[in-house]
Amino acid sequence: MMDNTFEANYKKMESLLKDLEENKDNIDKSLEIYKEAKEIYDKLNKKINDYKAKVEIINNDKNE
Repeated sequence: MMDNTFEANYKKMESLLKDLEENKDNIDKSLEIYKEAKEIYDKLNKKINDYKAKVEIINNDKNE
């Protein structure tokens, strides 16, 4: 089971990008890596948006 923490996903993304750079000659492997990286990117992007929303709520609560 994959660890879904932001930090774990970020480290996995870094690893996948390195793997992608190293597999330039194998298009099939590169596509597999890209697919996995895209899935993790989407998770990271959603998490960042969740964090932004929470910060906005906190800021709005303090301004009231």
